[in-house]
Amino acid sequence: MSIPMRRPVLLELAALAAVLVICTGPLNAERPSDAPSQEGVIYTEPKDLGRPNRLAVIEVEDWGTIKIELYENMTPITTKNFIDLAQSGFYDGIKFHRCIDGFVAQTGDPNTKNMNPYDDGMGGSDSTIPLEICRNASHVDGAVGMARSSEPDTASSQFYICDGPQHGLDDWNRDDHGYAVFGVVVEGLEIAKDIAATETYGNTRPLLRDHPVDDIIMSRVYIIDPPVEVNDTLNTDNNGRDNELPFPMLLSLISIILAAAVIGRKRYLS
Repeated sequence: MSIPMRRPVLLELAALAAVLVICTGPLNAERPSDAPSQEGVIYTEPKDLGRPNRLAVIEVEDWGTIKIELYENMTPITTKNFIDLAQSGFYDGIKFHRCIDGFVAQTGDPNTKNMNPYDDGMGGSDSTIPLEICRNASHVDGAVGMARSSEPDTASSQFYICDGPQHGLDDWNRDDHGYAVFGVVVEGLEIAKDIAATETYGNTRPLLRDHPVDDIIMSRVYIIDPPVEVNDTLNTDNNGRDNELPFPMLLSLISIILAAAVIGRKRYLS
């Protein structure tokens, strides 16, 4: 005499299937340990915007294109400031003025448009923004952060791209104020790294130690919406038409549960 499959077992299988479906989705990045709040810092948490983050496209003359995902869902003040500047054409024609191999490539200063390299790095836009820190946005390789002075609320238009992880700049790893990450390079990171490694004046002109010898110009900076992601797991029939069952994994699990229920019922009736 066989043991009948009881209803609670079916419920357990259904719960297991739901867990498996959930676990197949993307996992959130590990969050750094919390840091105490500091005066002058706005701490933010990730939010669901109901849409993907927008991208910044930086066309660098004679070098190529760098694309950056802007963390609008984590640093709304900082990304809005950057987007507004980019859409106004502010960044077009600005040069990279600070390049350190294995550290950062920095740009965003309108002073670089004049013929005096000695004031490069001292300028900005007409307004400043507060230091906005999200602990889910850290200085990973390719992270994009806001440059500022020693005071927390002095970020304006200058930004940098990390050449390698720079977690010593993270707010929670410092006794003083850290720096705000507001994006990450998603395309063209090798170009940013090459810019960081470009030839600088070094000891030949100490006041321009990290200043590139040759001009590296952002010819255009603009904002785009991310491309629409196509679900490549959709099955198609021989005529190339999408099947009407868009979630094969979920359907397979449901089929297993139903099959188990049928077998259990047959055994129970026998």
